[in-house]
Amino acid sequence: MRIFKEGLRVERNVYAPPGERISDSGIPDHCISLHIANPGNLERRLERRLDGGKLIERLTLPGLFTFVPAFREPEWFWESVVEILDIYLPATVLEQIAMESCVSAPQTVELIDRFAVRDPLLEQLALTFSAEVERGDRRDFLYLESVQTLLALHLLRHHCTVKITNSPKLGKLSPSKLQQIIDCIQDNLDRDIGLAELAEVVQMSSHHFGKIFKQSTGVSPHQYVLQCRIERAKKLLSNPQLTLADISQSVGCCDQSHFTNVFRRYTSMTPRQYRDRL
Repeated sequence: MRIFKEGLRVERNVYAPPGERISDSGIPDHCISLHIANPGNLERRLERRLDGGKLIERLTLPGLFTFVPAFREPEWFWESVVEILDIYLPATVLEQIAMESCVSAPQTVELIDRFAVRDPLLEQLALTFSAEVERGDRRDFLYLESVQTLLALHLLRHHCTVKITNSPKLGKLSPSKLQQIIDCIQDNLDRDIGLAELAEVVQMSSHHFGKIFKQSTGVSPHQYVLQCRIERAKKLLSNPQLTLADISQSVGCCDQSHFTNVFRRYTSMTPRQYRDRL
């Protein structure tokens, strides 16, 4: 199990078929389950009942989702070994993102009960989020926050019981506020910087800040911070007294290997190759 923030959890497990139907108690999280694999990746029978209601049987296979909304009590049975990716999203997080991203939102946001459905974009977001969380100390918190918001917004637009009214088009940050953000980023390149932390500088919600920052700079906060880290690294590489390990810490990378991978991804050369060309 991996926990990102605010109680959001990601689990990827292999489950053997139970001898009989099993029940789970209701939890305050929405559970988004993606069928990853099973022997032969063929269709397999899945049975589910919610809150003691009607028993439903479906054929499931890799790439299909099943949702269990918060506080619902499911009963399950499956007929073969199966690998599942579960993302547990607290109901409060979904409601908060709904409030931040809309002109008006209902007091409660309910996830629709989905059973063995396909959603290619949600699958891509779920796998991306899971892969980044699994990076552990090397994960990029700004990127994770962005993917989490995209995942929540997709659920709100396509898998919730309410209609979300889009917020009006935002303008740009004033030059003084943009400079405040840039100064904050430059002063904190040696550590993880969160989207909420940057938004707080100009007293905005994280969602609105991400949108208005991109309109002001042409890139997302995550991309901008990465560009700043790379530019800082280039300047530091010109100092032969600094080791690559020293530089990696100065630009917020957890170790030299992580620094090398990030630098090469954005410059097409390793830090050592870049230094040798100076």
